[in-house]
Amino acid sequence: MEKNLTQGSVKKLYFKYLGAAFGGSMISCIYGLVDFAVVGQYQGPQGTAALSIIAPIWTILYSLGILTGSGGSIKYTYYRAQGKNDKANAYFTLSLLFTSAIAAVCWIGFTVFDDQLLRLFGADDILLPLAKAYLRPIQFVIPAYPFTQMLAAYLRNDNAPGFAAFATLCGGCFNIFGDLYFVFGLNMGIFGAGLATAIGVTLTIAVMVSHFFSRKMRSGYPGFMVIFIRQKSWCSTAVPSLFQKSRWE
Repeated sequence: MEKNLTQGSVKKLYFKYLGAAFGGSMISCIYGLVDFAVVGQYQGPQGTAALSIIAPIWTILYSLGILTGSGGSIKYTYYRAQGKNDKANAYFTLSLLFTSAIAAVCWIGFTVFDDQLLRLFGADDILLPLAKAYLRPIQFVIPAYPFTQMLAAYLRNDNAPGFAAFATLCGGCFNIFGDLYFVFGLNMGIFGAGLATAIGVTLTIAVMVSHFFSRKMRSGYPGFMVIFIRQKSWCSTAVPSLFQKSRWE
């Protein structure tokens, strides 16, 4: 990774990261809005109400991804800048392990207890079938959601904020056009919107992962004792980001 955060124009660096972060957030907001608009046009008010019930699920998945990504990526960048690649790789591996564990728990929870969770978030007998229809294809790719946030954090801290936004753009564009095609073109209704969302996030993950292969990023797999020792430092930088994300939502 280039040590350019302490070199060059501060203004250029600021707008480089600001533009990427703002662009990625705007893309996510736009395709979320398109989801509501398309489903609302096809299913009516009940469709938009069903999507609102699902909104807390996105908050949980994205917040957990930020939790695992922010803390580790900060430490990763710190040690990479010092040339301590073994320590940097340890934090990357730690983030992967935590994200995988959290994703597995969420996958099981949102698949096995979907009825109970949706009713907890406000679904009734009318909205529950619509919400479940939207979630049906998404349940196959639930682990992708925390991983998008985790990988995006590492991309931004690996001097590739624009690539993180580009990956979001790829998934978002497919989601937008997929919504229109699946919902109206194939007459799939709210299920089609969920299918477009699931394929879109899968595309985002595929693009993000390609960066690490292209840069030949090698992450070590340190012993569990090393990971345990570094867990405290990882949590100290990750937990504030988790609460900040929850406050925004």
